Amino acid sequence: MTDEEIDEFLKDTEQEPWGRCIAELATLTPDGKPYVNPVWYEWEDEKIYHLGKPKAQYVKNIKENSDVYVSIDKQSPPYARVNVVGTAEVISEEWTDRWEEMTKNATKYYMGEEALEYHEERLQYPISVVEVTPEKMNSWKVTDFPPDRTFRAEAKWHDEDD
Repeated sequence: MTDEEIDEFLKDTEQEPWGRCIAELATLTPDGKPYVNPVWYEWEDEKIYHLGKPKAQYVKNIKENSDVYVSIDKQSPPYARVNVVGTAEVISEEWTDRWEEMTKNATKYYMGEEALEYHEERLQYPISVVEVTPEKMNSWKVTDFPPDRTFRAEAKWHDEDD
């Protein structure tokens, strides 16, 4: 994918052809083992945001080790994927208007208007806002057959020179 296609895929996934995707957030446990958790996300200002819970294992992991890997993929045709290597930080544990609005938007996006009751309930509980800053990304999407470049060439990270 081009940089523009990646941006569109990550931020405007409600429209065809993508549909809304769940992110797989990989962190490292204190003993160095990978820990992967599916999460809702928002792509804003070239960063990934997730509104987590302070007691979640992946939030605890991020507080100990900021290295993360995020994979966001569309699991039905047309298939596509963006992988992100980056660092994560818990940037807030206080509800603000910005996080309330982001929670409301994510709830509508992932669960529909009828689920806004969940949004109101969620505001009663603590929050950990996770911000992921990408260091490098790669992407893939199905192209016409015969097979696309992934059968003929190594993955190319978007921060590498041509």
